[in-house]
Amino acid sequence: MPLTLSAHGAPRLDEAQAVERLRRTESPFLFFARPGSDRGRVLYRRFDGHYGLIEGAR
Repeated sequence: MPLTLSAHGAPRLDEAQAVERLRRTESPFLFFARPGSDRGRVLYRRFDGHYGLIEGAR
């Protein structure tokens, strides 16, 4: 399985910024960090055309 690593780390984005960034790409998902807490999150495209958000328990 191909894997890409970034030397820059995950972008710090709020939900609206993440949706906009994912909308501008053809990628099926976007990994980003929540500002302030730096907790990782995954925004993904759902099959119905909407977006889903995965984040760990607090």
